[in-house]
Amino acid sequence: MDGNNDNFFLIRHGETYANRLNYIQGTLNDRLTSLTKQGMLEAANYQKLFDNNQIDYVYTSPLRRAVKTGQIICATTNIKLQVDERLAEISYGKWNGADISKLKQQYSMYFDVETNDVRPHSILINQGENFEHARARIWSFLLDTSYKYPQQNILIITHGWIIKNIISLCLENIDGTSFKNPNNLSISKIQLNPALKQQRICYYNRPFIGTMIL
Repeated sequence: MDGNNDNFFLIRHGETYANRLNYIQGTLNDRLTSLTKQGMLEAANYQKLFDNNQIDYVYTSPLRRAVKTGQIICATTNIKLQVDERLAEISYGKWNGADISKLKQQYSMYFDVETNDVRPHSILINQGENFEHARARIWSFLLDTSYKYPQQNILIITHGWIIKNIISLCLENIDGTSFKNPNNLSISKIQLNPALKQQRICYYNRPFIGTMIL
């Protein structure tokens, strides 16, 4: 890839109560999916991102756990947090808010053993969002944003399923269930050049250490 590409930095939201309880969150947007005190404290450390990195725009999922993470991270900057519906976590339908261990016991055929992830055909019983529909909307966001803000550094605060499927889409549509979810507040980076139809994965699920990410 040449220098005419966008850098997208993907951060998964901070720890929630549902994360601690090992509940599936999806589009659940209540107190269970709000940040824990630890999650908020850890997110505050990411304010250092702006000390030695040029971040031009920040986008977040509309779900409260992502918005709150973004608000904390951007609290010491003048960057306006932009919300985009396409960055929302995939919905698991009737499974939103359910105990993952209990779901796996009852519906083991709908879970990937290695990655602990829900398989695409689970929508047949949970009435969740179609996986391909979700992948299409997140790729639409990336392309639209890249065309709108060429050659910029864009920070995105979103969700585990969204991030790993962005990575899988950069790998020529390899199934996103092939990856384990990134950790809370981990950083992944991709480069995108829509004019040349090129994309590159720079790293995935990296912990933030120090101040440099570029």
